[in-house]
Formats: sequence, C-alpha cells, structure tokens
Amino acid sequence: MRRSAIKRLREHRLAPVVPLLAVSLLLSSCVSGGGDSGGGGGDDSQGGGGDGSSGSGSENKPIATSLTSATAHKENLEFGVMSLERHGDDMVVLNVTVTNRGDKTMTVRDMFREAGRFDGIDYTPDGVSLVDTANSKRYMPFNREGEDKCLCSDWDGTTEITEGESIDFWVAYPNLPSEVKSVVITTPVTPNIIDVPITNTKSPDKEITETPVEDPDIRDLTSYADALDGESSREETGSETKIMLSSDILFKVNESKLTEKATQALESVAKEIDASSGSTVKIDGYTDNTGNDSINNPLSEERAEAVKKELEKITTREGLEFEVEGHGSDDPVATNSTDEGREKNRRVTITFEK
Repeated sequence: MRRSAIKRLREHRLAPVVPLLAVSLLLSSCVSGGGDSGGGGGDDSQGGGGDGSSGSGSENKPIATSLTSATAHKENLEFGVMSLERHGDDMVVLNVTVTNRGDKTMTVRDMFREAGRFDGIDYTPDGVSLVDTANSKRYMPFNREGEDKCLCSDWDGTTEITEGESIDFWVAYPNLPSEVKSVVITTPVTPNIIDVPITNTKSPDKEITETPVEDPDIRDLTSYADALDGESSREETGSETKIMLSSDILFKVNESKLTEKATQALESVAKEIDASSGSTVKIDGYTDNTGNDSINNPLSEERAEAVKKELEKITTREGLEFEVEGHGSDDPVATNSTDEGREKNRRVTITFEK
C-alpha cells in the first residue's frame, strides 16, 4: 500500500495561521460545513487518498481541526480532517493532515497509536476512532487480514516534522449506518472533534476497499449516571438500559414488601419499559455481605420477585416477559467495608432493551 507523504506548507498556507489558532484555542476543535472543501466537501471528491497523500493537496482546507492538548507541543500541532467519506457499502475512509504550526521540530512517531491494541503500531493512526453518539458505538480502524497493522497509510521513517511541515495519512473503518450523517473523531492527543460530516465519494478507492481485512472492531459505549440522592443509578449502552434502585428505598430492613416510596420509583421505570422495544425485562436482586448466604440469597430473590409483581401491574405494554434472579451478596458494585459501599450493594437491577 502506498505510504503517506510529508510536505512543507506553501507560503500562502502560512498566512491564516494566527486567526486559525485563535479560534482553535477558544473552541478546542472547529468544524466547517465542508461543502466547499476540495478534500472532503461533497460528492465531487475523488476518493480516499489512495495515493498516500490523503487526496488533500496543500491548497485544500480541512473541514475540521483540533490542536493537540496531550503532548509537549500543545497548541502548535494541528490535526486537520480533510474528509470522511463512505467508500461503497462496507467502509468509510478518514483523511487527515497533521501540521506543525510552531517554530520547533515536533516528534510524530507514536502520537496517534493506540496503547494496548496489539501494543499499538508506531507511525500509524490505529488509535484514532470514530464515535457514533446516537447509537453509542465506537468504531476502531480495520486491521489488515492476518496482520496487526490497521488498514491505513503510515509515515514510517518520518519521526519528526519541522516548522511548516505536515504529514498526511488515511485510515479505513467499518461503515456506519446510512442514517448516521456525522461522527465524533477521537485521538490519543487531541480534544474530541465533534459533528464531523460523512460524505460519499463518487470514486471508491479499490486499492483500499478490496484489501482483505479482519472482522470489524465496533465497541459499545457505556454511560453511567448516579442520582444526586444516591437512591438510583443507571448504565446505558446503545441497545440496553440498566436501572439500579437502592433496596433502602424499596424495602425496610430484612423485608421484601415494597414501601410506598418504592411504588413511585417503579412507576418511572415502568414508563421507560413501556417506551422501550424489547420484550424481556430482567430483574436481579442483590444484598450486601452482612449476614450469610442462607439469608441473603432468598432475600435477594424475594425482593426481585416483589419488584417483578409491581412492574407487571403498572406496565401497560403487552407481550412483556419478566425474568427474576437473586444473587445474594455476589457481584458487589462497591466495597462492603463502608456503610456507603454496602448501601450501593443493596440493590435491585432492572435491565431491558431500548
């Protein structure tokens, strides 16, 4: 595969550096409409940089930029997105120009590698990912079949770039759903670049699209939220919701009969279940480690069963099935050595598809 190029900026590209830096410093990252950008604007683009230079000559402007914040170079190294394009049905290709906007030589050998992913590969962008926030998915670069290296160009041999120089690279990812029109780009050394538009290329780069690759690496993003009163928390992925209710608001000590406050909490959960698409609701009961299994195991199951019966009464959607299980003191979510930790572990968890 042809490699990316190192180039020196022409004089007319150096002129707008100061205002660009000023805007980028205020916003961390900037996104333009991309419609008038030769590198990534619309359907007139000519592919994904199969020539190794990302299809972005020095006259092209990036559709989005961010300045590095996790390196010694700080704001002097610019990450410019030239285009993000669908190449056929299975692939999107990101084209990037990284530019030295400072007056000192900068090291770029391992800046965009992903630590821990096959230990990361120097001179590659295998740590740059695409995030679909609507579906809570993170897309990692394709890996070439039988290799640890991403399907991407590299800058092997270019350890440093001097003032005014830049490197270009491209990297290929699994295609996103057609309804996804923009993504967040994440890198190991810059703030997230939000709302980067995805466009379609009229000329898919066959040298890229026909390269054999490993299975896609698409990861679920999980979000966590705790209620300020500590009485509930939730965990969400793109496809599933898990609501954890404190047993201290649902039941009295060592009892499995719901309190009045429990009814109010479960009404809110029932509304979410009614609005969801799944047919199965899983209810799991847990205790802290006070006492022993002969007490905790049946108590946790009885409490889960009580929650099930209440949800069966107050949900309105037909076809729902409820599964119940008690786990006793297994699977703690906090330490059992403090009152606060034990309170978190006394819980009933309700899980359902979105």
